[in-house]
Amino acid sequence: KYILVLSHDEVVHLKKSMICKMPGDEAEKFANLRAGYAFMMCHPGKKLLFMGQEFAQTHEWSEACELSWYELENPRHRAMQNWVKKLLHLYRKYPAFYEQDINWNGFEWINANDSYRSIFSFVRKSKDGKQNILCVINFTPVAYPDYRVGVVSKEKHTLILDSDELEYTAEPTAKKRKKKSFTPEKQSCDGKDYSIAYPLPAFGVALFTFDYDVK
Repeated sequence: KYILVLSHDEVVHLKKSMICKMPGDEAEKFANLRAGYAFMMCHPGKKLLFMGQEFAQTHEWSEACELSWYELENPRHRAMQNWVKKLLHLYRKYPAFYEQDINWNGFEWINANDSYRSIFSFVRKSKDGKQNILCVINFTPVAYPDYRVGVVSKEKHTLILDSDELEYTAEPTAKKRKKKSFTPEKQSCDGKDYSIAYPLPAFGVALFTFDYDVK
């Protein structure tokens, strides 16, 4: 058993806050951090995120003063708080995230070797084969309007989280995905016989829930 830790040690002594560690302009920093938090939450293992980082506090933590709550007046910081809140909500709602996080029965890589595009995809599995989670995370500033990912089930895949929505980005370019349901096509990808295609944004995160094939 193990824990994925972003503790106070990571945001003190000139190491910078989590948001200030991120590369790029301000919008890219927030997008990078959303992707990083999603990878942490979707990865096996328990989680620890130190206070203030859930709303992307700019300043390092200090025991001499309170958190920078005033930053929540900034739409981007409020959006980050919404993002972390949603991740935690999904983590509690779907047992696939935690009930098999100490063995390989609960995890399967779809593609861990896409170094050219820096996109990771994997599955978190539940014990009963219901409401498994397909996780797709893009760590580059390049958008893919028709990104194809291999799937392990021919059953319908339902989008449950899209990092490009307005409530998580506070950006004018945010998009509300109308299509939430995806039926796998018999088109090989990532070593799988079936796949789905989805518009994956720059630094984007997409989570889908699905059941294993009905016998």
